Amino acid sequence: MALVSSRWLFRQFLQDTQQQRKDQKRESSPAGRENLRSYLALMADYRRPFAVIFIAACATELLYLAVPVTTRHILDGVLMNAQLHATEKKSLLLVIGAALLVSLIAAQAIDFWRRFYTALVNGRFVRALRLRLFRHLMHLPLGQIHELKTGGIVSRLTSDAENLTGILQMAVISPGVAFIRIVITFAILVYWHLPLALVASGFIPPLIYISLIYILKVRPVYRSVSNDRSGQDARASEVFAGIRAVKAFEMQAAEQRRYNLTQGLMFRKNIYASLRESAVDGIWNFLIPITSLLIMVFGGIYFLRGETTVGDLVAFQMYSGMLLYPVWRMVFSLSQIQKSMASLDRVLDMLKLEKELNTGNRAVPASIRKVDFKNITFSYREGQPVLRNVTLAMQPSRIYAIVGESGIGKTTLIDLLCRFYEPQQGEIMLNGINIAEFDLAAYRRQIAIVTQDAILFDGTVRDNLFGSDEVFSEAELRRALKAADADGFVHELPQGLETLIGERGFKLSGGQKHRLTLARALARRSPILVLDEATAHLDTISEQRIRSHLRALSRKRVVILITHRLSTVAHADAIIVLGNGGIEAMGSHRELLRKSNTYRRLWQAQ
Repeated sequence: MALVSSRWLFRQFLQDTQQQRKDQKRESSPAGRENLRSYLALMADYRRPFAVIFIAACATELLYLAVPVTTRHILDGVLMNAQLHATEKKSLLLVIGAALLVSLIAAQAIDFWRRFYTALVNGRFVRALRLRLFRHLMHLPLGQIHELKTGGIVSRLTSDAENLTGILQMAVISPGVAFIRIVITFAILVYWHLPLALVASGFIPPLIYISLIYILKVRPVYRSVSNDRSGQDARASEVFAGIRAVKAFEMQAAEQRRYNLTQGLMFRKNIYASLRESAVDGIWNFLIPITSLLIMVFGGIYFLRGETTVGDLVAFQMYSGMLLYPVWRMVFSLSQIQKSMASLDRVLDMLKLEKELNTGNRAVPASIRKVDFKNITFSYREGQPVLRNVTLAMQPSRIYAIVGESGIGKTTLIDLLCRFYEPQQGEIMLNGINIAEFDLAAYRRQIAIVTQDAILFDGTVRDNLFGSDEVFSEAELRRALKAADADGFVHELPQGLETLIGERGFKLSGGQKHRLTLARALARRSPILVLDEATAHLDTISEQRIRSHLRALSRKRVVILITHRLSTVAHADAIIVLGNGGIEAMGSHRELLRKSNTYRRLWQAQ
């Protein structure tokens, strides 16, 4: 079934002529030329190295071009020269052979150095490009990152970036060197014998035209394959991240079919592109022996007429290969460029995404006196506001709890506070100053957040306690671990703080992971502490221990709790009940039980 589906999808792909026409128009559109200019801008720091590579390649070609001329001279000027004695011929052959050997060794040495230097420059370029892409991605708005998906991001950082290394080599250096060889070779052939020169090059113009028509249709296919691969990578990442659910619900067969479907479609697209390239490749491979045959036939006729020599025929044969091969290499380079240009489109599309705005440059205050939400309205989709006219004031040394039904906007309110999103209306004030006026990085350092998903990374416990470049003393780390009720299990680990916890912290239990993320937030000493369902996965005893520390932790801190477990927030100084996009009620636990129907219903539902 999966294979039949992939065939049907491939037929749909081939029938989508309208999309292909759009892609082909794009090749010659200002957008396509703009992408090429953007690529050249990326290569700006590498112009001098590539100029050196180009000169080295030209030197190699010139040395190789001397071989047919030398061969012609050996045949006609030495071996076929009746005026020279055998001894003189032998001496000349040794001298010419030695000179030719030296030139060939020099050509090989220059070419070896050029290949090594090219690999070195390409490696540096890929490294710099990946770093630039990674840095750009790290500063994209949260919504943009969610839309890109993990698989799409990884494929751009790896395969797409790798594919860009050869564009300048294939688009400029190889064609440029090949063009120089073609011009010099054709000039020599014309100088020696115009009719044979036309025989050697007569098939080239029409074949170039045919090749270009075929090859320019390949790029949309490669772009489509790259998109398919990104989607598949994203799906595979999701499957293995949620492998427990996949196994628990016996979804293996369905995921295997889905994977096979995409693989089948990509396979057919690659075969389709390869057939087009192979057709062009086959024509050129057939052309080379045909041209050699024609040179022998017509050259033989001219030889019988006394218009050419044996040396001319041999040199023409050698030069015909030197003439056809670089033309074929230029066409082949264009074919390879189609793959790279598809990757270039995807990389540049990502680099064009606007970074999140750092709208301010004010220094953050030394201490926080007040946090105000004033008439905040926010929506992810136009016309569907999640929050409407939310007004709220928070002060340090107090614990605030935000409760409400799922999807009511609790986490959204915190995302706005962290400046992950910007409100459509209203403003958030810190000490009476709009938070948009503060430097973004400095402002976010004022907030420590613990999310419902325990986000840990492959490394040691100590590595995961350092959320930034800040350095903490052992005493501070121990205090944070104790406050998060994590000191006990960390002490029992084989290497303590130096224990490796594995990818996503899989070597730890769910509760241990959440306590470790809480310790990371507490170690930061930020004046605003947000616990978003941070204790939802903890047992009752651990939750009570953490709750006993919260009052001490709230000193000079604004502590915000988001939870569905209302027993956790009963001790809060103020509880904010969200409903219908706004604040339905606010007060202490006892007050809300009396005056808020929503809070009372949530409390009774536990």
